[in-house]
Amino acid sequence: MTVVDIRNKVTDSRVKLIEISGSTVYYAEEKAEEGHYSLFLLEYDRNTQTERVVANCFLGDPAVVLHFYSFPGDIIVVMESGESSARLLRFDKQTGQEKNSEELRFVGSFADCQALDESRVIFYTEENERHQHLFEEYKKASGFERIAYLYDLEEGRYYYVRDKRICNLSAEKLIPFDVAGERMLLILEPYGSEEEKEKCYRNRRWLGDDISDNVWLCPLLDFVVAVKADETHLPLELLLSAGTQGLVRYVGQDEHSLYFRAKYYPNSDQRICAVEKAGGKKTVAAELNLKEGEEPATFFIEPCPTRIYRVTEHEDTYEIQGVFNSSVSSQYSKELGQFVACVEDRFLVAEYVISDETDSFVFYSIFDLETHQQQSFECGCAVQDDTIVLY
Repeated sequence: MTVVDIRNKVTDSRVKLIEISGSTVYYAEEKAEEGHYSLFLLEYDRNTQTERVVANCFLGDPAVVLHFYSFPGDIIVVMESGESSARLLRFDKQTGQEKNSEELRFVGSFADCQALDESRVIFYTEENERHQHLFEEYKKASGFERIAYLYDLEEGRYYYVRDKRICNLSAEKLIPFDVAGERMLLILEPYGSEEEKEKCYRNRRWLGDDISDNVWLCPLLDFVVAVKADETHLPLELLLSAGTQGLVRYVGQDEHSLYFRAKYYPNSDQRICAVEKAGGKKTVAAELNLKEGEEPATFFIEPCPTRIYRVTEHEDTYEIQGVFNSSVSSQYSKELGQFVACVEDRFLVAEYVISDETDSFVFYSIFDLETHQQQSFECGCAVQDDTIVLY
């Protein structure tokens, strides 16, 4: 385990982690200087324990919402305030060069976005008062509640996405990943919330089997070419599907596989299914069922890399048992808070929140399950592989 503590590198300004890698940590810092609000992109070298300013720029509005996307050579920043525009910046990680500075204008209000790679970003907008008439015409013609734009940073232009499977989603349902040197796009099309899907099962007599969770897959290049060709049906491959009697939801991935939680309502059977990124082979990775007579428990899933734990609540402790990619079996005091992660099957990370009507304080504890030594910190915390970052 490695603890990277960058708390002494930052001030009371707002800090957001962008990327944790084997040798570096990239993060953003917003702070006020001489009456101006600025954004700093910073690189922390884990080997030399030194900080480097990659780039900085002024923020016109301190209330602006920032979205960060990190790629091998670039960092993309999207600045928005929920209006009909957004500012898009791209910086070279090594030189700090500002490779793009774009002011984008949309029909409707900004809803969310997702960078697909270092040169393409998907934007979603929703109806607003300013563009109400245009949106009404759009909805009549398309049947969609949202507009989806694919913006190409190299070309400096955007394209409308016309496939209903994309337009009816939100940006977090688009998950890019790499396999064998090729960029792929995973597209999650669940039917509503889990509660809504289970309600459909209970009412299946009237709804039939047309209510489905679908998971699609597409090479990113094919996706982009089809969008730019104005195609209404993109070349998406159906990877997984669950009708009215079941549920399938994405839970995470690792270097080799994508993982999904599948549930079959008639007998409440619940499992984790693995799909190999190369080849697409499907297997059952773990079962998430309690046997008759076992104590009530919940299952906690770390998304990336995917690990699964069974959490059993006792009077004064929580019992943690590894179910998938973990062999941990131990207990810790409830006083430490809620389970967050377990590093190397030994170092447990827990979160404890104290709040009142005006303030909220978050404490993270690192607890050694072998020596029972504990360290607690009032700060932000993130866990990636065997690294814990305090900020």
